[in-house]
Amino acid sequence: MAYRTKGRRNKLRISSISMEEINKSEFRFDGYLIRESSIKINKEVNDGTELGISIIPRGVKHKEKFMLTLEVSVKDKDGDFSVDLITEGFFTFKENLDITKLGTFFTINAPALIFPYIRAYICMLTSLSGAGSVVLPTLNLVDVGRELAAKIIDKDKAE
Repeated sequence: MAYRTKGRRNKLRISSISMEEINKSEFRFDGYLIRESSIKINKEVNDGTELGISIIPRGVKHKEKFMLTLEVSVKDKDGDFSVDLITEGFFTFKENLDITKLGTFFTINAPALIFPYIRAYICMLTSLSGAGSVVLPTLNLVDVGRELAAKIIDKDKAE
């Protein structure tokens, strides 16, 4: 279902989209998996805690499938707090898609689609820890996309 707001606040018009229409999309997000996750807390996290975020991307293209892996590390400067995780995102695309469009989907759209799930996961994990919630900011992932562009393995070329 697609939700579109129209007119006044609190008025929502719902229109349905068939699976056939969804399957026609050029690039589709099929889901994600938190492959690994760890948290280390030696000291409570508060609003004044300065955190660094590191994101290491890689991707694998095979036929009409793309898997994006993001290794995310969030740490404070003193080593009292850290969250590390490896997330995989799964995508499907039209096989005859223009290579320049495909590159944009892989390096810009794919990380932008997965990152909100990572933010939510880290927020939930830290809030349930009892040591304070960590809410990551929304990030401009253009640099991640540039790094990813150099790290995509095309299994079709290897065959």
